[in-house]
Parts: sequence; structure tokens; C-alpha cells
Amino acid sequence: MHSFIYEESIKLQLHNLNIAIIDKSKTNIELLTTTLQSLGAFNIIAFSHTQQFLNEIETQQFDVLFLDHNIEQLHNHYDMISDLIFADKLLPTTRLIYLTFKETSFDYTCEYPFHSTQMITRPFNTAQISEQLKQHVLQISEFKTAYQFISQKHYKRALLHLKDLRKRNYPNYLKKARNQLLVNLLQQLGQYNIAKKLLIPLADRHIHWACWSLFHINYELKELDKCKQFLATPLIQKVYPVRVFYWQIYLSWQTNKRHIATEQVLAFELEKMSPMMFRLGIITLHANQEVEALDNLFNRIHSIRNENIAYQNFTNYLKTKVLFLSALFEPSKEHTLNAKQSLINVQKTMQMDNPDEFSTLMISLMILEGNHGPAKAKLIQLAEKSSDDPIQVIFLAFLYHHLGEHQDAFECIYTAHQLINRQLKNCQHVLAGLMHKIVFEKIYATNKARAQAYEKIGRRLYTSAEYKNAVKIYGHALNAGIQSNEIQSRLDECVHLSGITDHYYQTQMHRVSA
Repeated sequence: MHSFIYEESIKLQLHNLNIAIIDKSKTNIELLTTTLQSLGAFNIIAFSHTQQFLNEIETQQFDVLFLDHNIEQLHNHYDMISDLIFADKLLPTTRLIYLTFKETSFDYTCEYPFHSTQMITRPFNTAQISEQLKQHVLQISEFKTAYQFISQKHYKRALLHLKDLRKRNYPNYLKKARNQLLVNLLQQLGQYNIAKKLLIPLADRHIHWACWSLFHINYELKELDKCKQFLATPLIQKVYPVRVFYWQIYLSWQTNKRHIATEQVLAFELEKMSPMMFRLGIITLHANQEVEALDNLFNRIHSIRNENIAYQNFTNYLKTKVLFLSALFEPSKEHTLNAKQSLINVQKTMQMDNPDEFSTLMISLMILEGNHGPAKAKLIQLAEKSSDDPIQVIFLAFLYHHLGEHQDAFECIYTAHQLINRQLKNCQHVLAGLMHKIVFEKIYATNKARAQAYEKIGRRLYTSAEYKNAVKIYGHALNAGIQSNEIQSRLDECVHLSGITDHYYQTQMHRVSA
């Protein structure tokens, strides 16, 4: 009798699920819709175009998303989901199910803090879909209170609730879900060593999500040798080539071994690069002044994607932007002429596809040609538009710097820092972080100037009670050379107020002399 009631409860919950299918193939949509309906799920909306789904998500929440996962698309679903989570437009209870023909595609999908993510390889069967839906309704039901606290960003209350459930005898998928939630909450609260104690036994058993969580904690604690050792593991390189790609680039920059970043870009198969990876590769080569390799990469991608007009336009816009970066970083008549000609070549399509980026490059051209008055007026007008793209905001910071508007440049640097801090730890995050580092070091060219900028950012974070973030920034200020007992004291206070129990910068405080 109990079993019958349980099954009926599951069926009722399946019936009430709101499900979205995002897939450009009509055949795929029809097959999956039929499968879902056979399982008792009828609240299904299918979208053959991504923009249709993006319009719908503004007013409608879904419990489960089924996504066609082709990362080679210019606007792929992985980047779309990352943007939606960044903008708080997907509830943490949303389950993301990617349907793919490639096993390694799962490499692109596992960097979300609270959203359950699964991959099903095509062709799938009804039992696989059924199991995913049942696991979803049971997981959400079992951890309902924790998810409510997470939605409200009451992470400590969510953690305490889940700790009370540690002794429950769950099936494996619920144990995994509970442990992932626990670890991610501990990371949010800065309780890294407690998280490590939970993770190390799981990582020793080669449970991949635990290994990657341990990597992120080691990164936060600046145990970079452990991070590099992990990325060098042959199995990790084989199964997660994408994450190894962007994290090795980021770590090489942070350890001043930029040649490793160049090697990573040149060694990766260009055909398997997502658009975001390609952007990161281009910026890496440009920053490392690998002119010949940069030109070669552009020529190869044009050859590979020669039938994809949208991708051709994307690479032409990117090349134009790189030419303007060259002109702004090292102003010369030749650089300016090259950038101007490239902008003329893409003007018509770029104005239609990306008007704000076109306006940014037009303002850059005005600055390079000495028309500072009109450039400043247009830059102020452009900056008034709210942008959630940290890379765009960083570019604006550099333009303000060129105009001598130092406070406006700082405001953009601060805004970009805040946006990057909110990003998921994925390729977009690494690209934005790398751009921020490059431009920050251009604007604040000496250790003293950087330290003062860090101190100014830290003071603002402290005032707005963002203590955990302030810990990192004050730590950067100390490392950049500020000799200040006041900063040391403020860092100590932020560690206490944030509730962080362990952090790399705590060990830095006592290195500062009076």
C-alpha cells in the first residue's frame, strides 16, 4: 500500500513539472515530447530558437530544461545557461539535462554551484528520461528547505539544515546531491578546510566532481602547485580538455609563466574550440605578443568555418577588436590605420549584429585620432547603458584612462571586478579575469599605483559590507607592496566579519611590518 501511494505521488509530481525543450531539430523535439508525455509529463514548451526561450524565461520558470548541446554553435546553450545563472534568472532547483552525441561534451557543463546538471547521450531511451525526472522530483522534495534558503542566499541556514541530514541513509544519487550542496555552501561561506575534509576521501576514490571541487578550493587557498599537479593528470586532461585548457592559461598568467598559456592555445585542436575558447585563445596570443601565431589562428579558423557566415563575422569582429587593442596599448600611426581599415570592412554587419561594440570601437578610433572631445561625449553616453558584460566594462575603463578621466576609469574597473566576482568559474570567467588583469596593469603601471587601487576597491567593499570579497582585495594590496598597519587591521576585521574560517590572505597579514 505504501509503495502504491509513493508511486502515485511521483506520478503527480511528474504531471506538475514545467519542462522546456531547447533544440533546433523538429524531429528531436517531437521524439522527446512523446517520451515525456508517455511518462505523464504534459506541461512542455518546446523552443526551436534560443531567443524564443530567452523571451519566455523572463516571465516563466521551468523545473527541467532539456538542451541540445552543440558547443561549436556561435551562440551555444552552455554559454546561454551560464549567462542566465549569472543574471539570477534560473532557480537553483532547475535541472539541466544536455542531450549530446559526444561523451566529452559533459566537460562543458559542470561548473554550476547549485544547479543539478546531467548529460544523456543520444540515442536515449524512455528509462533514462524517466530516471532523470524521478531523481529530480525526489531530490527537490528531500532538500526543499535547503533550496529555499539557497534561493534567498541564506547559505549558513542552508548548510545547517543539510548537516542535520548527514546521517540519513540515502541512495547514491541523493548522497551525491547532498554532498555537492554541502561543499558548494562551504565554499560560499569561505569554510575551505572543512570542505577539504569532506572532499579528500571522495577525491581519493577518483569521484570527478569532488576532484574538481578540491581543485577550486586549492585555487582559493592559492595552493597553485596542487592545482597545476591536478591539471597535469593524464585522465583529467583526457576527460576534461576544455577546463584544463582555460585553467592552465589562467594559472600560467598568475604564476608569470605566460609561455605555457601560448603553448596551451597552439596545442588545442582548433576544430574543437567553442567560440568562448577561441576568444580566450586570441586574447592570450595577443597579450603575449605572438603576432605570427595570432594571424595564423585567424586564417585557420576562417578556413575551418568558411561556410558559416555568422562565425566568419564573429572572427572578423574579434580581429578588429584585437587591432584596436594593439593601437591603444602601443599607439602608432600604423596601428591606427590598420584598426581603422578593419573597422571600415566590418562596419555594415557589425552595426547590425553588435551596435554597442561597434560604438566602442568608433570611440576608440576617435581617441586614437585625437578627437577627445567628441569621444568623451559618446563614451559617457555609452557608459550610461547598463552592461553585465565585464569585458565591455573593462574596455570602457581603458578608454576613460586614455582620455585622462581617472575616476571614471576606476569606477569601470570596480564594476568589472564586481561582475567577474559573480561569474561562474568557467571559460567566460577566465577570459574576463585575464582582460581585467591586462587592463588593470596598463592603467596602474607601478606596484604602488596598483596597491593604492586595490586599497580603494577594498575600502568600498568594506563600506558595502562585502567582507569576503574585501579579504581578497586587501590581500592583493598587501602583496602589491602597501606597508600599512591599517590595511592589515582592516583585513583582519574583514576575515572575522565575513565568517571565513580559513583563507590564503590570513597568512599574509603578519608579513606586513609597521
